[in-house]
Amino acid sequence: MKNEKRKSFILVYIKTIKKGDILAVDRIKTGVPGLDNVLKGGLRRNSTVLVTGAPGTGKTLLALEFIYYGAKDYNENGIFITTEESLEVLDQSAKNLGMDIQGMIKQGKVHVVQKPIATLKGGLSSIKGLTDAIKKYNIKRAALDSLIFFEYLYPRLDGNKMEFRRQVLMFMQQMKDTGVTFVVVSERSVTDFDRLTYDMMDFVFEGIILLSRIRRGSYFERVLTVAKLRGQDHSLDVYPIAIGPDGLKVLYDQTPFSLVEKEQTEFK
Repeated sequence: MKNEKRKSFILVYIKTIKKGDILAVDRIKTGVPGLDNVLKGGLRRNSTVLVTGAPGTGKTLLALEFIYYGAKDYNENGIFITTEESLEVLDQSAKNLGMDIQGMIKQGKVHVVQKPIATLKGGLSSIKGLTDAIKKYNIKRAALDSLIFFEYLYPRLDGNKMEFRRQVLMFMQQMKDTGVTFVVVSERSVTDFDRLTYDMMDFVFEGIILLSRIRRGSYFERVLTVAKLRGQDHSLDVYPIAIGPDGLKVLYDQTPFSLVEKEQTEFK
């Protein structure tokens, strides 16, 4: 009799899951124009996402928009940790692309932390107080630009790959424990989607957003695709990116011209 009741409970539980009545995914809007359409609603709250690609593809800009528009449009305070750009350069670049970072900073909605690579010492202790700041200022979003922060502290080429990975995992767990949605930027040497290889660190993150450049005649076209987002549905298509005076936009309703030309050439 007990087994029959147990089977009945399991069947009801499965039907409930299929109906989507429980365990609904809590998503937040990224604020990046067009990206939420690709993500089918946004990022899962408290997830860790890697934004990776070649230089000049818009990785830092995407992470900065995630923080800025999250605070401006969705009332979610954010913190941006930069290891490569000075605060002055970051502020001017943001201003040129339609973002008033200083305005958000003065309102206490955005916080920018500068940790130049040349001054990093002491491993994770060099960012001591970050979790306290997140709690103090009610931070909901965090972005690290870039993962080279850990590569500098724990060089993978010196046979220290496991320590590198361990330190990244520890840091990510600290961020997850604070409840923030965490975006991390990294460089990638191979960005051809047809020849893409994955590093062991790619499997640490719950999501991977890939940015690349595809040749179109005499110039290159920026494109974006979402490789994975654990625990939520998303589009697997490749989308063109536009960067202009109003920032970065994902043209979710368009197909990259470069891919169309490539397919036409191969067909011929």
